[in-house]
Amino acid sequence: MPNTGNSLPSLAERMRAKTEQDRQELEALTRQQFNALSESLRQSSTAALRTTEAAIQEKLGTLEENIASRCQTLSWAFGRKWLQALLLSLALLMGTALGCWGVLTLFAHRIIALQDEIQSLDASKAELESITGQLEKQTWGLRLLENQEGRFIILPPKTSAQTGWTVGKQQAIKLE
Repeated sequence: MPNTGNSLPSLAERMRAKTEQDRQELEALTRQQFNALSESLRQSSTAALRTTEAAIQEKLGTLEENIASRCQTLSWAFGRKWLQALLLSLALLMGTALGCWGVLTLFAHRIIALQDEIQSLDASKAELESITGQLEKQTWGLRLLENQEGRFIILPPKTSAQTGWTVGKQQAIKLE
């Protein structure tokens, strides 16, 4: 039989060496698995991060398009309202200007018509004054008057009347 006194320490040493080697192999294997797991986690987290970033970018793009569309709609609506207000103001201004022009034109035509009528009346007055002058010459300045007291013939100044005269069968007054 071999010497057990010597073999026990060598067995213990071999066991220690074997345990140390197993431990080192286990550590190396564990490190390798941790590294593989770490790399797998890094790749998974990178892929998840890329997916999340892509989804966020897509949502941001959609949101940006919506905002741009709404801004354009609001801009168009406000621009349209501004244009409507401008056109309404211009229409009111034009209406007022045309209304004033129309009223002024109407007044100008009315003034011209009144001036024509005044000239016509002046001409009629002159004609009537001429006829009145001729009538006064033909009637020697006699005037007829009717009031509450009765009817009268008014004689021209410095004229006297003599009654009792007749012309044909009618009574007459002789003027001196």
